[in-house]
Amino acid sequence: MTGSKRVSYFLEDSLGGYYYGPKHPMKPHRLSMTHNLFLAYDLYRHAEVYRPRKATAEELLEFHTTEYVDFLTKCNVKHASLMKVHAKEGQKFNVGREEGDCPLFDNLYNYCRLTSGRTTDS
Repeated sequence: MTGSKRVSYFLEDSLGGYYYGPKHPMKPHRLSMTHNLFLAYDLYRHAEVYRPRKATAEELLEFHTTEYVDFLTKCNVKHASLMKVHAKEGQKFNVGREEGDCPLFDNLYNYCRLTSGRTTDS
């Protein structure tokens, strides 16, 4: 193959600040570590760097039901007792079970909008 490959990097350091819970294998602080290495080794000089945007509710509705998106908006809270209430409702969406890979966590809706916007833009 001739020529160089194009590399795109979506720079969003706030993703490392989310916490999925103690039993979830993904540790978002690893994203922060990766981001810091990307900068420390000047890799940004060899990539097209973008800032991701948050997907709109309309964009989420292209792939998900209204009921599910409404559920996510209700989960955009920081109060633990409300999380427990939403976890019960989330069972029908396979969200919020401790042993599952789709946990409930602070600002879940904002996180979903950010990761969805990044995905659709890439």
